Amino acid sequence: MKKRILSILAAALLLLPTLTALSGCGAKNADVVLKVYSWAEYIDEGGEGSYQNDIEEFDKKDAHHILDDFEAWYEEAYGESIRVDYATFGTNEDMYNEIVLGNEYDLLCPSDYMIMKLAAEDRIVPYDESFFDETNPNNYYVRNVSPYIKSIFENGTVTTQENGISSTHSWSEYAAGYMWGTTGFVYNPDHVDLEDLEALGWKTFTSEKYTNKITAKDNVRDTYFAALGLTYQDELLALAENKDEHYNETLTEIFNRTAEEYTGDVGDTLLAMKKNIYGFETDTGKQDMVSGKIWLNYAWSGDAVYALNEGEDAEEGEELYLEYFVPEAGSNLWFDGWVLTKGVEERGTKRAAEAFVNYMSMPDSAKRNSYFIGYTSVIAGEENEMLEFLRDDLEYGTEEGEKEDFYDLSWFFGEENGTVGLFADEEQRTRRQLYAQFPPQEVIERCAVMNYFDADTSERINELWTHVKAETLDAWAIAVLCVAVVAIVLFVLYVKFGAKIDFFRKKPKKGYELVERRKA
Repeated sequence: MKKRILSILAAALLLLPTLTALSGCGAKNADVVLKVYSWAEYIDEGGEGSYQNDIEEFDKKDAHHILDDFEAWYEEAYGESIRVDYATFGTNEDMYNEIVLGNEYDLLCPSDYMIMKLAAEDRIVPYDESFFDETNPNNYYVRNVSPYIKSIFENGTVTTQENGISSTHSWSEYAAGYMWGTTGFVYNPDHVDLEDLEALGWKTFTSEKYTNKITAKDNVRDTYFAALGLTYQDELLALAENKDEHYNETLTEIFNRTAEEYTGDVGDTLLAMKKNIYGFETDTGKQDMVSGKIWLNYAWSGDAVYALNEGEDAEEGEELYLEYFVPEAGSNLWFDGWVLTKGVEERGTKRAAEAFVNYMSMPDSAKRNSYFIGYTSVIAGEENEMLEFLRDDLEYGTEEGEKEDFYDLSWFFGEENGTVGLFADEEQRTRRQLYAQFPPQEVIERCAVMNYFDADTSERINELWTHVKAETLDAWAIAVLCVAVVAIVLFVLYVKFGAKIDFFRKKPKKGYELVERRKA
């Protein structure tokens, strides 16, 4: 909220020029230049806090950026040098606008609904059939992806248009998974009682108990989704009590309602949420939780893990043990995946883009990226290497323990070798990092994937969102804006008519009279 108002003031006062951040190309010459566009802070950058430095005990200055390691691997594997130009975005909508404006990238990392949108608008192309050849030793993705994620991508569909003819394809043809997770509430148990949170669910957003102590996401899709959960929570809870074989299908329909008969109520909900929350945020909520500025943050599960880790790793005496909660009424199940942009074949970068995805799908790469950013990789590994990573490197559990402490992860890793999982304490199984990174199957079953908005729906919902964001300013903000407007008016008057208006005339020195210039 404050950032938005300050932006308005800056524009009104015309004090600062508009600055555009551009990612420049490095000086390194290469046979291939691969342009990748992904989320900020979404890859192992090496150095302090990296997997190499913390777990493998590299010297901090020797812990590599993973892009440097990919470039070296690619040259060895394919016999040509490569440079990765890596740019970042903050939201799916920011990324989409860049593509629409004509900025060219070879590989993108959008979320599920945006993958559907890009496919429907013919902005991405399918992977080569050879990408799915398990006999190719360099095809790490197809061999290492979790069986659960593989089934989600194979069963999910995208609709494309070609010469006016619609056709349906599975997600897996157009996208390779990268990270995945849920959305829920990070909360401070010193101020928020879990039983109260369970009773309120999505209504936490409008509870007076948490006025100015809770945040929502500063993007239309995530916060519209949350508003649907709040608006139709009673219907969702009734649905959960009477589950049938169509439960998740109906749940998904409710969390994707966009017809005008629903949006009026959802709009009212959004306005009620706005009046009660501390503000809308994209990346600051996790730090605000750690600092104690807020008590609840509606968060992606990876950001939840970051906040939990930061609170736990604070200086002695200042530790803060935050927790993570997914509403009983249901929530969002999201996926980010790599997609190839249209024109990648003509630019001669398709092989390099597919190689990049495969390199990021090596278990070692997945460990590095997951460790650095706190999000959950779609990779399981041919021998469940990521399960070993959870147990040994993240120390979530042990190989042995009491039967009631066993955390079954067969749904993610597969049951080829029998039931797989690890032993973890009650906190990790129900509300701490392990729960956030790998929620139990019953939580997954009550989560829905977002669908994309078609052009007409997108325009209508965006208008609603603009109205919500612009609706009423705080009293202090109105006062500041009024002062700014008066200042601008006075400045303009002074520049144009200062000498003719008594208010602006210089006062004469003591003992002198002000002589007014007259026309001859």
